[in-house]
Amino acid sequence: MRPEILLGLLAVAVQQSLAAPAWAQCGGLDWTGDTTCVSGSTCTTSTEHYAHCVPADALESTPTELAARAAASGFVKASGTGFTLNGKPYYFAGTNAYWAKDIKNGDLVSLFSQMNAAGLHVLRIFAWEDSVGGSSMLQTWNGNTNTPNAAAFAAKMDPVIDAAAAAGIRLVVPMIGNWGPSISLYIQQIVGSQGKHDAFYSNAQIVAAYKKYINFFVNRYKNSPAIFAWELMNEPRCTGDDGRGKSSACNSAMITNWIRDISSYIKSIDSNHMVTVGDEGWLTPSDGLGSSYPYQGGEGIDWTTNLKISSIDYGTVHLYPEGWGQSLDWGNTWITQHAKIAKSVNKPIVLEEFGSSSGNRYNTVQGWLNSAVSSGYAGTQYWQFGGSFPSGYKSPDDGNGISTSESTFNVIKAHAATMNAKNN
Repeated sequence: MRPEILLGLLAVAVQQSLAAPAWAQCGGLDWTGDTTCVSGSTCTTSTEHYAHCVPADALESTPTELAARAAASGFVKASGTGFTLNGKPYYFAGTNAYWAKDIKNGDLVSLFSQMNAAGLHVLRIFAWEDSVGGSSMLQTWNGNTNTPNAAAFAAKMDPVIDAAAAAGIRLVVPMIGNWGPSISLYIQQIVGSQGKHDAFYSNAQIVAAYKKYINFFVNRYKNSPAIFAWELMNEPRCTGDDGRGKSSACNSAMITNWIRDISSYIKSIDSNHMVTVGDEGWLTPSDGLGSSYPYQGGEGIDWTTNLKISSIDYGTVHLYPEGWGQSLDWGNTWITQHAKIAKSVNKPIVLEEFGSSSGNRYNTVQGWLNSAVSSGYAGTQYWQFGGSFPSGYKSPDDGNGISTSESTFNVIKAHAATMNAKNN
């Protein structure tokens, strides 16, 4: 080989080694990293804050194209006890990966690829993080004032939305969680250490602060078909794990009023996407179905009443019998009881989280999923996706996660095929 050819090849190799890989960031305001992409990818602008390297075979699904094609690709809608997409039935199997916004772009592509290969087309992620003072989190606080962080959204949320859209994955997005510091920080910054947990639902200043975050978030992505639904909260309750306790005023009426207010507010901003609560499905004595913990109403959730709210499009059910003092087989009862209520209200229902860490998990999960199919659930999302990724990242597991390498994942894939076949 002539020296000049060898030098040219070396130059190309060096250039490619310095270039950003597929789906990595390559531009945006304040970006100081690589601005060129590896061969076969093009640096494509998503927002003024973010551009990434999009492979040639995915260019037709970039945000710019998606905005133009939104009407054509459509948004999933609730219709009676089912979902539709462009007028056709849309049943689905999916999963949860609360950590999705915190993994590298290449790992995101791998996650969505693994999901598609298994027939899983809807993913639930957690989309909140707050801190006091300057940080890289999605929202910062200065005293009692909260400010959504556009740069953090560009770095953390935009890549998830873009990669999901390119892969044809749709996202369920709760914008706050009952557990951990999220609710508690709102209360601490606005009410102080004396504030009870349920102040989040009743304090007017806190409600306004949460609406401020919602307004920023929903407006940013309201035209993206990658959003399946907005979720009010992960597992709302009168109490949390923050040690604040609840006030004597917290009851199902308080939280129902909050659900009605927040859901109608989201609808006023975004007419494209569905809205759901994100609760476990707690029932009350008025349902007449039992008297044990899941039916006693003490958590402040009246699932039946909340499902009837006009700005709530579908009901969610979570299922962890071992933690609720119930048998694994009781899970089938929980599934069918909620299906009957949803049918009476004429709205869809999704088994949004479920998991077991003991017993014969293969048979348990298979039984629950069979119950969901036979009783008319429009979708299922197991907790949670377990797998490995190109960077070496391994998804966290609380004992309920289902790994792609375990036998129970075969149950998930078979169920996904059943749900997807209902769309034909």
